Amino acid sequence: MNRSIARLTSAAAAVAVTAVGAVILTPGSALAAAATKCSSVQKNEWDTIGPDLDLAVQLCVTRNSSNDYRAYADISWNDGGGGVSAGMEDLILNLRLERNDADYRNEDFNINSPIRVNESGSTRVYGSTYRSSTTGGWTADGHVEWDIQNDGKGGDTWPLGGSPSI
Repeated sequence: MNRSIARLTSAAAAVAVTAVGAVILTPGSALAAAATKCSSVQKNEWDTIGPDLDLAVQLCVTRNSSNDYRAYADISWNDGGGGVSAGMEDLILNLRLERNDADYRNEDFNINSPIRVNESGSTRVYGSTYRSSTTGGWTADGHVEWDIQNDGKGGDTWPLGGSPSI
């Protein structure tokens, strides 16, 4: 009988150690899984003095396993180039990291320089990171401020649709 009790006690101890180990090794809610969500690709064309500039922008929000959130934009273009006299005077991407429509990061990027020089191309711009253990409702949003060179009309804003939330 003492042997049976000893075996039961050893078995119970092994189960308890295994259960405690499983609890210790299981990540808690503070460690979020990495995630990325992106808007659809949004396109616009401007009738410039040179070839009409075609611009495509996709806004994304990402979270890494350390709960660092960041907005970024993938940008591509065709029919750029033309230098400073034929293309865009201003082309500025405003990129925002938002949570439930409140800005946590709000940054402007001059995307005109590579577009003036290269007829076509692509680039990615990253906003600053923001660390938060608060989950849900994080999105990337933004707009493009533009002004066509030498048309005398001034500029305008192209509003972009935001990313889905993570």
